[in-house]
Amino acid sequence: MAFSGIANLPKIYFVLYNEAMKIIVRKDGAGYLAEVAGHPHLFAWAETKPEARAELKNVVEMMLDYHLEQIDVERRVKSQLATA
Repeated sequence: MAFSGIANLPKIYFVLYNEAMKIIVRKDGAGYLAEVAGHPHLFAWAETKPEARAELKNVVEMMLDYHLEQIDVERRVKSQLATA
């Protein structure tokens, strides 16, 4: 089965590195906790299920930005070491 885009996946899954990852949204106190199964740093809390999912999307975007910044730093260090 060919990958045809994130929009066509079931709403509780998304694709990262060709691996389906389960999104779990569960009741937590006065709100809901959304998390990516197997990834302890990818979670978010909000008062409603849709808000928790939206916050989780923000967390994933922030983590991606962080890792991309780290890669950029490492490339600059590598470049400087290559010219030294």
